[in-house]
Amino acid sequence: MIQKVEVDVPTCIGCGTCWVVCPDTFREVEVGEEYKAGTTGRLAAEKQLREVAEGCPSLSIALFDDTGVEVFPTEARREELRQRLQW
Repeated sequence: MIQKVEVDVPTCIGCGTCWVVCPDTFREVEVGEEYKAGTTGRLAAEKQLREVAEGCPSLSIALFDDTGVEVFPTEARREELRQRLQW
């Protein structure tokens, strides 16, 4: 069960999908001259959290279970993103 959500603000591209789809958990935050994702401190349903995190194009949303283990993104998903971004 998801107990914690974190956003890696430096890697967030500010696409807005998370705060539009899941406004209970995510909000837009002004960072300098850009808008990035932030968290509200509340958790939406686990299915919705997983869908939003898996849909994040920069994998900037991390989901943690009740033992504090990061369950998403997996290392395999991070490697997949690294491979896609290589020139």
